[in-house]
Amino acid sequence: MGLAIRARLQNCFMAQGGLARRQDTLAAALEPCAGNAAIPAVQWSGHVRLALWLIGVLVLAGVHSAAPQNVRTFRLGGTAATWQEGGRGIEPIVVGGTLFSPQLDTTNTPGGAIDFVSRSGWISPLLFNPEENIASRLLEEGASIKAPNAVEEKKVVRAQLAGTVNGDHRIAFERKPTRILPLNPFGIWVILDFLNPVGVERIRFYPRNTIEAIPGATFHNDFMRAFEVWVNDSQTSRQRSPDVLVVREATNEEPVVEIDIDPRYARLIKLKSLTEIPWEIDEIEVYATGYLQRATYLSDLIDLGDRATLGQFRWRENTVGREIRSELALKVRTGNDDSPLEYNKRVLDTLGVFHGETEVVSGPEYAQLGRRERDKVLDDTENWSPWKALENGALITAPGQRQYIQFQIDFTGELFDTRQLNWLSFDYLQPPLADTLKAEVFPRLVRAEERATFRYAVLLRRAGPARGYDRLEIDANAQVENIRAFTVNGAEAEFAIDFIGGAGFGLSFDRVEDDSTLVEFIFDVPIFRFGTTFSGRAYNSQVGSVPQRLDPGQALDFGQGDFDELSDLSVAIPRSQVGKLIGEIVLDNRVFTPNGDGVNDEFEIFYNLLQLTRPTPVVMDIYDLAGRWVHQVFNEERVIGPALKHWDGRSANGRLVPQGHYIWVLRVEADAFEERHSGLTAVVY
Repeated sequence: MGLAIRARLQNCFMAQGGLARRQDTLAAALEPCAGNAAIPAVQWSGHVRLALWLIGVLVLAGVHSAAPQNVRTFRLGGTAATWQEGGRGIEPIVVGGTLFSPQLDTTNTPGGAIDFVSRSGWISPLLFNPEENIASRLLEEGASIKAPNAVEEKKVVRAQLAGTVNGDHRIAFERKPTRILPLNPFGIWVILDFLNPVGVERIRFYPRNTIEAIPGATFHNDFMRAFEVWVNDSQTSRQRSPDVLVVREATNEEPVVEIDIDPRYARLIKLKSLTEIPWEIDEIEVYATGYLQRATYLSDLIDLGDRATLGQFRWRENTVGREIRSELALKVRTGNDDSPLEYNKRVLDTLGVFHGETEVVSGPEYAQLGRRERDKVLDDTENWSPWKALENGALITAPGQRQYIQFQIDFTGELFDTRQLNWLSFDYLQPPLADTLKAEVFPRLVRAEERATFRYAVLLRRAGPARGYDRLEIDANAQVENIRAFTVNGAEAEFAIDFIGGAGFGLSFDRVEDDSTLVEFIFDVPIFRFGTTFSGRAYNSQVGSVPQRLDPGQALDFGQGDFDELSDLSVAIPRSQVGKLIGEIVLDNRVFTPNGDGVNDEFEIFYNLLQLTRPTPVVMDIYDLAGRWVHQVFNEERVIGPALKHWDGRSANGRLVPQGHYIWVLRVEADAFEERHSGLTAVVY
């Protein structure tokens, strides 16, 4: 029995209300379908009635189905699978250092920039406690504290500077000249680089024997008597980001210096000595408020156990403060193995000399190498996809039928404006619908505003178990027409149209699941804008709503004019039409008579908007021949597509305009430019 007949029988059965009562029988419920005119005449033999009984069972199974089989859900965040756990997968490796001297670390929170505690179950950029000294962050990877013009032994300077931010009151950074070491106390810079800007609001520094007593010591008199403090929210650049002077003190008499700052982001804090009197610094304390400006969360490498079709990604976020001041961006990558990195080892000769040859080794092997043998650590582009942006409620654009997946979550904001993330989740299906579903449309160049005929092809490839698909949903920016010539591997096949709308259409057919199966069909549609993309998704109706995205690529040789390297789902318009926002303009009547007799009472204009990807202001005004404004017919935001508007001959005060000629002006106010069209109309009484 064909798919179309089965669909009609199913609809007939549902129209009867299914089994209204438990004592109803399938036979009774399906009997009215026997005489349905929509069903082709058949002999209602026992075999046909058995077939109907089976269809009823299937319909009931659909109506009363439990959760789709083999659809699983991955969820990270909230209370069940906490953010601190990272996804319970393989710990991610973060590459720091330089390209030729990489430093490896395993962490979900590079730079310790994520806050897990300020709101239970949520993550956000780190929220600072104004009472907590954060100077120790300078000892983390990438941050630093330096005295660039201190010329003595660098190891001594580094040790002393580290002692000023680690809470050790026994060690100080000293500028006390001696006969052996004539240290210069004047003009010395101490530069704190947090790498990630922090919301500084207070700085404190002091010598030893002040905050913490050291019996018998006189260090408390060795304080800095003149200084400047500068800040910068990025690297210093005289043209683009000059340092900002916070305070200049020429006559300091306080051993413990406290400087209050209007809260502001600072990556760099620079302290400069302006005194010739010897001094030391026991500790430099920095107190911050608000949120970190930038923060990244990196999930574990999630092992799904096997190839999988990934469904829509969803998450719950919250805005703190002004929404326009913050952003949350999620990215994902997928892989075939458990390491997205490629570790390169330098091959040394018998004398330990490197001649430029390298070889790939495993992560554990790389960790055991000496410094001279370590070469670059790169992304494994053969087994892992690039990072791809995620949209809430959308499918991923990274290859989805892979065993491993990883997320990266990037926060940006201001001091008191940020985002919070509660959870993210996605459904996945194993085995997948296919390993790949390559799809393309042809032709890929057509004129705007003209009806065009398109061929669409989908090629299924599989290298292992796969479910196949029996539904397609195709996106379009206008309502399609005349879907026809549906074939499977070149043979005509039955199909049903599930829906047709302004945003696309859906088709159902018998399931296709074999490797290299090619589905092709034809449809007509007007093309309105440059860059129209007929993207699509495939579904298997037996396993719920976990679709597989159609990947643009070579599926079929359409013949002359089709080049494999250009295979895609996008359709362009000729260069001569690129840039036009208003297409065809049609005036129903250039002369009209607004006298209320019901005949030719209004000026009517039809126009077609092109290439608009979001609502855009469209305005129409009326002027007299002297250029004086008369009336605004409309001012509204419109999207791509046709529109029909009318002017009743009245001015802004509601009165009919005098007889004569008038100028109409139609404007589209795009972001980068305004497109304007105008013409004449005449009012006659």
